[in-house]
Amino acid sequence: MIIRDVGKDGFRPGPAGRGPGRFFRLLDPWWAFGPFAGAAAGTLTAVRLFLPGPVGLADNGDGPQRMCALNLVARVDPDSVPWFGFVNFGYVQAPPGACDPALTYPGSGQWLLRIAHPLSHLLGLPGEFDLRALAVLFCAVVALAFTVFGAALRGRLPARLLVCALLFLVAGDSAFAGYAASPFSELAGLAGILLATAGASHFGGRTWARLAGLLVFTGGAVLAVASKTQAATMAVPFAALLLTVGIPLGRARGALARRVLPLLAAAVIGCTGVLTLSGQAGELREINPTEVVFVGVLGHSDDPAADAVALGLPADFAQYAGRSWWVPEPPQDDPRWPEVRDRMTYGNIAGFLLRHPVVATRIPLAALGDFAAARPGYLGSYPVAAGHPSMAQESRLALYSSLLRYVGSALLFVVLGLGVVGVRWWRTGAGSPRRRALAGMTVCLAGVSLVQFLTAAYGESIENTKHLVYAILATGLAPVLAVAAAVCGSPAGPASGEVPAPRQEPEGAVPVAAD
Repeated sequence: MIIRDVGKDGFRPGPAGRGPGRFFRLLDPWWAFGPFAGAAAGTLTAVRLFLPGPVGLADNGDGPQRMCALNLVARVDPDSVPWFGFVNFGYVQAPPGACDPALTYPGSGQWLLRIAHPLSHLLGLPGEFDLRALAVLFCAVVALAFTVFGAALRGRLPARLLVCALLFLVAGDSAFAGYAASPFSELAGLAGILLATAGASHFGGRTWARLAGLLVFTGGAVLAVASKTQAATMAVPFAALLLTVGIPLGRARGALARRVLPLLAAAVIGCTGVLTLSGQAGELREINPTEVVFVGVLGHSDDPAADAVALGLPADFAQYAGRSWWVPEPPQDDPRWPEVRDRMTYGNIAGFLLRHPVVATRIPLAALGDFAAARPGYLGSYPVAAGHPSMAQESRLALYSSLLRYVGSALLFVVLGLGVVGVRWWRTGAGSPRRRALAGMTVCLAGVSLVQFLTAAYGESIENTKHLVYAILATGLAPVLAVAAAVCGSPAGPASGEVPAPRQEPEGAVPVAAD
């Protein structure tokens, strides 16, 4: 018996029968491969997070500002510590006065918390809330992202399996996995970038696929951009990508009609970025630029006293060079602080850096070393009951982070170069609408890497490796998208709203690419 070909995206001819060959033929259609990729990725993520024991990321002191959104405080396990050394999964209701609403971090991280809160009870986890429920939710997000991404891939099954495996090696790396069970807002940003990447892979399909992809992309981009103030700059590359996307509206013709929905989505993402910036906690508006002044600028200066004067500070404020807000005897404890606190603004810093290019160059050069570190070395991965020493870190899946530490920041420059090449590939059509869409997302991810690197370097200048996590993820995903564009983009004809077909369409018809 021969299984007949039911179309280029359906079964391929081959002998029927039992065994692995028949199983792989069943996976060949896009509508079968997508759910398989999602189920496999979600299951593997659960395995790497929970077996042989659960892992997460210890609190660095920022957790209360996020968890207080649900009026929760950590339940420190016996023999554990509240900060840095061990993960404390359990949370209980905060006693009166323990949570200050003015210091609560706004952002999309709260959305995930509110979804995971009832899930924690449903799973029977102890306490009012347990971070392991958040990790289970993340497994579901990974499954959704891989389902959407896998359904967009075309080409031979081994190539699609390879691309999904590469994607998992990056997304499941130890540099990111710990955030799944942590009190940090970075989880929302990582999940959002992954969803946006999956959604954009459908921008080269049929109209219905593009609509679905636009929905997933926009949701992911909003989740990422709204995760924290630093993430607001991601709105720029995300919105820029949507300016290249066309989705027909019924029988409407013309380039403008095909741009309406993507432009609306871009506006939503842009407004999210503005709201994220405006919603920053009041205290952080002073703390973050203060960190840049003393740790970033004066900490990299050859003459801190002269540069302090150039910033409008007394010369002897050079004694605080390299000292952050959180150390003993910080700059804000100086009796003259009320007289100089108005100099702690990004406008003042930007003017200084424009006049002092040497210092301006040293700040990102120092951040390159933090980028290559891949993950902060001062946050433990295990609960105290796991029996590991304080601040021990898991490495169940660390191929990408090991590569990053081996090649250093060179990978960032490779990805930026890949983005430049991707622009040319996208402009020439990349051979098919699907390749063009994947090439476009490659460029977008390179843009995310760049803007997030610069934002982290110049935006706060402390805990750079943790703050660079979005750039680190995007840098890992970009080559995977480039590989997908090369081997998993079908050579089908142009999709609606994109590069005109070489053949002439009947007047009034809307050309649509095969999906």
